[in-house]
Amino acid sequence: MGVAVGVQAGGFRFAEGKPAVSREYMRDAGGEMVGLLGHPEDGLLPDLTNLLENGEDYNVLIEVGQMPNRQIFKAHSIILNSRCFYLREKISKIFYNKKNKKNIKKISFPNISIIIFEIIINGIVLFNKVDGSTILDLLTIANEFGLDELGNAAQIQLVEKHASWIRLNFTKVYRISFENDNFKDLQKFCNDIIAKHPSIIFDSEDFVNISENALISLLKLDNLNMDEGKIWDQQIFEPNLWKDIMSKLAAPNRAITSIILPPRIVSNTALPSRNSAVSSGNKAPATSSEINTLNLNLSTQSENIENMRVEASEYFKQSKFIKAAELFEKILEDSRHSSKDQENASKWDLFYNVFSLDTINELAKVICKNTALTSLNLCKNKLGPEAGKVLADALCKNTKLTHLELGTNNLGSEGGKSFADTLCKNTALIHLNLNSNLLGLKGLESLADALYKNTTLTSLILSKNELGSEGGKLLAGALYKNTTLTYLNLLGNDLRAEGGKALADALCKNNTLTSLDLRFNKLGPKGGKALADALCKNSTLTLLNLGFNELGSEGVKALANALCKNSTLTSLLLEQNNLRLEVGEALADALCKNSVLTSLDLSRNFLGPKGGKILANALCKNSILTSLNLENNDLGSEGGKILADALCKNSTLTSLNLGYNNLGSEGGKALADALCKNTSLTSLDLSDSNFNVGPEGGKSLADALYKNSSLTSLGLYGNNLEFEGGRALANALCNNNTLTSLELSSNRLGPEGGKALADALCKNNTLKDLSLSDCGFGSEGGIALANALCKNITLTSLDLSENVLKSKEERH
Repeated sequence: MGVAVGVQAGGFRFAEGKPAVSREYMRDAGGEMVGLLGHPEDGLLPDLTNLLENGEDYNVLIEVGQMPNRQIFKAHSIILNSRCFYLREKISKIFYNKKNKKNIKKISFPNISIIIFEIIINGIVLFNKVDGSTILDLLTIANEFGLDELGNAAQIQLVEKHASWIRLNFTKVYRISFENDNFKDLQKFCNDIIAKHPSIIFDSEDFVNISENALISLLKLDNLNMDEGKIWDQQIFEPNLWKDIMSKLAAPNRAITSIILPPRIVSNTALPSRNSAVSSGNKAPATSSEINTLNLNLSTQSENIENMRVEASEYFKQSKFIKAAELFEKILEDSRHSSKDQENASKWDLFYNVFSLDTINELAKVICKNTALTSLNLCKNKLGPEAGKVLADALCKNTKLTHLELGTNNLGSEGGKSFADTLCKNTALIHLNLNSNLLGLKGLESLADALYKNTTLTSLILSKNELGSEGGKLLAGALYKNTTLTYLNLLGNDLRAEGGKALADALCKNNTLTSLDLRFNKLGPKGGKALADALCKNSTLTLLNLGFNELGSEGVKALANALCKNSTLTSLLLEQNNLRLEVGEALADALCKNSVLTSLDLSRNFLGPKGGKILANALCKNSILTSLNLENNDLGSEGGKILADALCKNSTLTSLNLGYNNLGSEGGKALADALCKNTSLTSLDLSDSNFNVGPEGGKSLADALYKNSSLTSLGLYGNNLEFEGGRALANALCNNNTLTSLELSSNRLGPEGGKALADALCKNNTLKDLSLSDCGFGSEGGIALANALCKNITLTSLDLSENVLKSKEERH
């Protein structure tokens, strides 16, 4: 009997023969679900499966595979949005076509096989029924979709059940295992094989193509069954290296062609002169022997600190934390230590390592010793309550650690209680992240009590912890008495209106909290109204995030009215809250009266052209707002033109996001004209706005870049600019001296467009970040851009992914 995997709310369940029966409600309000339909024996699954199969009332089409093996799945956005963050992001970036009366969105996954997608969407896989190749594909897709537990299950199955298949396809598996840090089990299995049989990879034709991470992991293997000299002489050094070395000796200024690691940085500090530094007062000048001794001592000291750095780094990588900490301390005692040494000693990032309890005990001893460590990241380590308690007890004795990240560690209610005890005793911690730890009400109750007593914590993250409305009430009680907390994150806790109302009441009296994140809590209109009332009384809150809360027109209208009275809130985020036209009017009125709000996020609210017009009129009067996000609001060309007119009059807005609004060519041209007159906007995002049918939109914006002297960031992802539009923008870059970031991905620029941009990079001296993913450059465009990089001296980031830069001959 094979292993069946079924999806429950928090992850996949494993059992021999069939999934274990469990009924749990959705606990990941952020949408990070491993499956899409629920538990196989949960009463809801058959109904959802029937919906999937008969496609009744569907509003999403998912096209999977390529012809002739292609299949279209009919799905429902409400299910996909709530169950999978990856798909929700995909869906949110697709705007409705007005000609499509059914309002159906289409997603395409040409590189995913039908069998893999069926596993993903149904949440069930019988591993004994699929081969190693399918499981490997499942692993990569599960990772892409953010389905961690399915990915872990796939790794285990590959290692335990398909070892022989891995050996037959070793090079492929090894390469894929190092494409993502989440594949550590597979990486370890492959490295264990290489240690015993190094020829399997070193003698492979594909050895030269393995990634840097994979190569480094090989060099770290202490048990590699291969002579080290042979590794370096025959495998690592390039064929031309010795020739380069000999040439360098003959002509030191000649450039080398081999790719080698950068040299160690050597201190260039000059020694004191013979007559001044060594001698002092009336003492006789130092002898040659004394100077040689001084030179030798300095050289030895330099070697010592460098050796300690290497040794400390090795101990750290081996999780020998006590020895690493001791060496870091010694390095910091040396007057020649660098800022990098300070960072290595004080900030430890141990994200996603899954340590044993013995290792956690060693780490706890370091914490107890009060070393230089001030910041520790242990997110995604599967600590559990026992290891959590070990760390919590250590923190009771620590007086140095200020930042602790413990997200996604399955601490449970017991772990919550342990850290609550810590907060009652610890006086150093100022930031604590307990995201996704299944704390539940019992764990939260202890933490809430601790917040009454703690006087140092200023930042607390409790997102995705199944707190519910009762949890909201408990935290509200704590906020009445706590006088230090300034940042609280409660994302995805299903607080509902009742929990929201309790927190709102607390805000009326709390005078320290400045930032509150309440996204994905189903607060509804009642919760929105309660928070609006609180804003009329609260005088400290500066940031409030209420995205994805189904506030509706009623709730947001109340918040808009509150903005007319509130005098402290500077940032309000209302993403995807089902707003209506009358809400746009209320918000516009608030923008005319409010004198403090500088940032407003109204993305994904489908305000339409009329809503855009109302907000544009408000921008003509408002002189405070600096950032406005109107992404995905179906503004259309009319909305684009009206907002363009507003930009000609407004002189304070610095950031505007109009992506995914179907602006059309007219709206695009109007915005381009506005850029010629506006002198304050520094960032404009027009991604996937569909305003360029052909190259005209690109030309319009290019003309604007010749004249505009304030814009530093421009986003034009997915606008069908094609070669003509790309060339026009490239020519503009030769003259523009303010733009530092440009997004041109998915624009079909072609090889000629790549060449034009390459020419621009040779002349432009301000651009730092350029994204050119999926532009169809081919080898010609790629070579031109590579040559340009040899001349450009300012670009620090270049994205050329999905461009197939190799020629057909090179690929075969």
